[in-house]
Amino acid sequence: GGGGGGGGGGASLRLLLGRGVRRQFGLGCVLMFVQQFSGINAVIFYSASILQAGGIDDPNTGGLLIMGVQVVMTAVAVLLMDRAGRRALLLVSLAGMCFCAAAMGAFHLNAQRPTWLALASLVGYIASFSLGLGAIPWLLMGELFAADVRALAASMATLLNWAFSFTMTLVFAQLNAALGPAGTFFLFSAICAAGAAFVAACLPETKGRSLAEVQALFGSEAS
Repeated sequence: GGGGGGGGGGASLRLLLGRGVRRQFGLGCVLMFVQQFSGINAVIFYSASILQAGGIDDPNTGGLLIMGVQVVMTAVAVLLMDRAGRRALLLVSLAGMCFCAAAMGAFHLNAQRPTWLALASLVGYIASFSLGLGAIPWLLMGELFAADVRALAASMATLLNWAFSFTMTLVFAQLNAALGPAGTFFLFSAICAAGAAFVAACLPETKGRSLAEVQALFGSEAS
């Protein structure tokens, strides 16, 4: 059972950093970081030129293709979420993104050839993102926390997510200039690999478990 609503913002923040909540909150923060720094915005940024190289010159056609992949894979994720579990889907999602980002790096390293590799890795990356990393961090915010801190944890995670997104947008051009497109995609691939290792090591499966069971998982691991 939780300890009620608390006086003011300081008390609220102390709730999030309290012993029973700290690890879940840290986990949520890392997932938000990986979501934004895994390169999804860069892939979208590069998608027009990759699609053009693959012979899809009309930006509207390219946009529809990407949106179609996102919609289909998000629907697949919804269907699989309760069967495969959050942890398994996140791991598959991050592994797919890691592989596809590395393939995009290889494409840029090889003088932007072959074009089929760019197209396949672009579609594969967006499909992998939509399958897990796009939605699951948000879903977990509702499953990891007791009712008395859930709204606060979700608000803080949203704020962090926006801050990470803003930072990524801010540094992307410099990153790209310093490392080149190939180096940038290899970096994103490494971040996805690190994210997968983190999920494998730190995220218990929450599928089909009650809040009390999830809390006990973190409690028993902490002690």
